[in-house]
Amino acid sequence: MDGGRVAFDIAETSAELVSATPASGWQMQVWKQDTWIRVTFTKDDREISVFCVWHDTAPRVEIDERTV
Repeated sequence: MDGGRVAFDIAETSAELVSATPASGWQMQVWKQDTWIRVTFTKDDREISVFCVWHDTAPRVEIDERTV
C-alpha cells in the first residue's frame, strides 16, 4: 500500500507482526493487544491502518484508509 509494508505470521488462532516498514516520507505507529495488532501509516492528511484481528474468529486482516 502507499504507506508502507506490513507482514504478519498468521496461525490458526493467533498472529504475530513480522515486520512493518513505512514508505519514504511516511510515519508509522504500532499497537499490540492480546487479540489484535494495528499498524498505522500517516503522511500529511492521510492515514492508512492495517489491522490483524483474531477475537472469537480465525485471524483476518482489514485495511482502513481515511483523510484526517
